[in-house]
Amino acid sequence: MDRDTKFFLGSIGVAIVILFLLRNKNTKSKKDLLNVKYAEPKQVEDSEIKDKENAVIGLKAMREAMDNNESKAELDKLSGIIFKDYGVKIMPNKKSGLLRAMSKKGKVLAEETKEE
Repeated sequence: MDRDTKFFLGSIGVAIVILFLLRNKNTKSKKDLLNVKYAEPKQVEDSEIKDKENAVIGLKAMREAMDNNESKAELDKLSGIIFKDYGVKIMPNKKSGLLRAMSKKGKVLAEETKEE
């Protein structure tokens, strides 16, 4: 081997050693990633479960009234009753026309889906 080849291979060797020494030692191993993947599921508060159940009840009631061709005044009255009793506001989605249940704070609790 000539002098240039030896210098080139030596430079590559030194660069590899430097990269090995400076690598990030905090990277998670595959074993750690598996432990995170199968970790204990998050706990949901009882109030959130109750809010979602109330939202589904409100959506079903409103959809049934709409399917029975109730007047706009009756639908508004039903929406008010649902809001007063369950704390859930039912309103149609302007883009899709499907119903959406929202909390008093404006958080979407449940939405209808299209049945095909």
